[in-house]
Amino acid sequence: DEEISTSGVVTHVLAPGHSSEGTFFLQQSGASNCGGIYVRDFDIIPNVGDEITVSGTVNEYYSFTQIIDVISSSLSSTNNSITPMTINTSDLGIDCSLGGEHLEGMLVEINNITIESIDEFGNVQVNDGSGPTLMDDYYFDGTFPNILPGDTYSSIVGVVGYSYSEFKIYPRNDEDINEDGCSVEI
Repeated sequence: DEEISTSGVVTHVLAPGHSSEGTFFLQQSGASNCGGIYVRDFDIIPNVGDEITVSGTVNEYYSFTQIIDVISSSLSSTNNSITPMTINTSDLGIDCSLGGEHLEGMLVEINNITIESIDEFGNVQVNDGSGPTLMDDYYFDGTFPNILPGDTYSSIVGVVGYSYSEFKIYPRNDEDINEDGCSVEI
């Protein structure tokens, strides 16, 4: 609940029609941990790749760190990119951990993935052989692909979130879920 100012590149903006439309993920370039955050503000409508500075209140929403009550923002540049940080599924894990906390809000990539299971809430357990983590469609723009246990993917990219006491990777769109190096067709 402290007021802070931070800057970074927008890695995902929730699309029109989403219940959190206009909120976004912000990440500091070059950060390898603690470099991403979710910004919950409906007045700023950035684009992916915008480098912006925001000032607001740091808040924990059910243990998910976010910035709320934004009092100012400014655009520094556009069309920037952030390369997803490659991690192992065990680096994130599922349960609350310091390693997972360091990745919260960041754009990550996992490789050589097997779908292990899908629970009744739609959480997809994925594993690259190092240990499981979860993937979810909550922040997905478009129609989530039909994924089944036993399916394999060459890579999955997404922002890291925390909900229901679990870390999850949230792919942003169909380009983030790749089978044999190509985007999955839906």
